[in-house]
Amino acid sequence: MNSIITAGITPAMIPGIRKAIEICDEYAVANGVIYIDEVERLCRSNDWKDVSKHELAVIHHHKSNICTRIADHLRALIGEGDAS
Repeated sequence: MNSIITAGITPAMIPGIRKAIEICDEYAVANGVIYIDEVERLCRSNDWKDVSKHELAVIHHHKSNICTRIADHLRALIGEGDAS
């Protein structure tokens, strides 16, 4: 991975990037909860048989996943966490 200097990140940007990581993590958790709740709702009803009714769960699963990936990418940019 490039150093933060060669990536064009200045020390003044790091607090903002850390806040963005925090927001991404919170958004990932919130969408994960919605995803799990929707899957549980589908399993309790006969809706699990109809794939067209899985859309909400799939959308929130992907939102959760992409937020986690963005947070990992930002962590790698500033050299923090397992992603660095």
